[in-house]
Amino acid sequence: MPTEVSFAQGTNADERTPLVKNNANPAVYAPAQEFLDDYSDDSGEEGREVVIWKPGKSGFAATLLNVLGDLIGTGLLAAPIAIAHAGWVLGPLFLLIICFVTLFTLKILIRIIEKDRRLRNFTDVIGYALGGRGERIVGVLFVIEIAAWIIALIVLYADSLEAVWPIYTSDQWKVIGLVVIIPTLFLPLRLLSYSSAVGIFSTASLIAILIFTGITTPHSPGSIREPAHTDLWPAHGWVKLGTVFGLLIAGFGGHGLIPNLIHDMKNPKQADRVCEIAYGIAMLVYFTVAVFGYLMYGTNVSDEVSKDLARTPGVSPWLNQFAVWMVAINPLTKIALGVRPLADMIFGYFNLHKTILVPQGAPTPRYITRPSSPVGSFTDGEDEESSAAYVPDPATSQFVDPGASHFSIAAESRHDQNERFKSIVRPCVRLGLAILFVIGALLVPSFETVMSLLGSAFAVATMIVIPIWAGGSIFGWTWYDWAILIASSIVGTLGTIATFLH
Repeated sequence: MPTEVSFAQGTNADERTPLVKNNANPAVYAPAQEFLDDYSDDSGEEGREVVIWKPGKSGFAATLLNVLGDLIGTGLLAAPIAIAHAGWVLGPLFLLIICFVTLFTLKILIRIIEKDRRLRNFTDVIGYALGGRGERIVGVLFVIEIAAWIIALIVLYADSLEAVWPIYTSDQWKVIGLVVIIPTLFLPLRLLSYSSAVGIFSTASLIAILIFTGITTPHSPGSIREPAHTDLWPAHGWVKLGTVFGLLIAGFGGHGLIPNLIHDMKNPKQADRVCEIAYGIAMLVYFTVAVFGYLMYGTNVSDEVSKDLARTPGVSPWLNQFAVWMVAINPLTKIALGVRPLADMIFGYFNLHKTILVPQGAPTPRYITRPSSPVGSFTDGEDEESSAAYVPDPATSQFVDPGASHFSIAAESRHDQNERFKSIVRPCVRLGLAILFVIGALLVPSFETVMSLLGSAFAVATMIVIPIWAGGSIFGWTWYDWAILIASSIVGTLGTIATFLH
């Protein structure tokens, strides 16, 4: 089973390919080439495959754009109807609480990643904290959540295009969208930041049109000068109130992607600051859309406020169509980001990541990829002495060619053949996932149902419950950890029941 190893710079390390500035302590981190030489000979051995860890290439701005692109998405259009179900008192309060709680749990994940920069995706992080069994359980929930989120994106895109350009049905637009997103599935994260920038521009355009429509429209519906009927307290029954938490929290469901983005950063130490800025901007955007949408359309606001914009009388049809086009474009810019963490998890499970050969006797168990879980589930049979033989600093590492001359021609040939095979399978996995998500979107009843179920049933688990449990296992439990855990579990359960009843 291929494992992962990081190469750190030492006094004799080859400096042909510097990736980041070195600030490692050479007394602690051994040179990779010297390490491999100690376990090889000149006779030509079979060797073993290991996955190379290399620092990422995304800068602060690119990562911020990707985080914003992940946060400001599908949940934004459902924010007004969430406020409508909860009323003016509870609605904004729920939004504020959800924003701070999800940022708190995201910071827990960042603290875990800081313990080992080689953790590359959400399930890696949770597996490090909760062990192999926890990783498997979380993996199932993670797959369901990501799938539901991407399906919601496809439904939103297709519904919007059907409204503004009804030459095809919503289902036909879903299939057409598959063709459009295929090229973006294979772009590196730093290039996907440009796609995220397009999505952010479309969101900013939508907000500007919403505000402009509200100010210039003289009479209800669609006016803030003559607001529609609104409620101070919940007035639509407990079932609709139960869906509010899920509708709002689904908009902040970026936890599954954040570890991938941090893994791809040039300077992962900036991750905390990136997330704080992104959450501040996202909170302002969500609050603006929720308030304006509810004031303009009141209790009759749709599950996608863009539908109401398209039906607002007295406003330029061109402006309304442009707004809906922006809504349609936005989801397409996010689908590739959504596929990435799920595909990465599949690559790891089926050993599809790129590898190199290392000497057969070199102690490179999975422990080198990530230190043994604090709960002791990642032992895989290795002993502590061999596992600790080489523990490089991944945040300050360099790639060092281990030297093919140590291995037999047959071993090199098999390895090259495996790498060629994996280079074909990886794109097929991403394409296959996209096709499955489109099929799922063809079976989905409505955007509101998907968003509420996504938030209540899965987002609460993967964004609040599991990160807090992981943080408690590593850093210890506090009273507010237990309070958040119990409260979110109750709300998530009630929200799931309410979604099915609704």
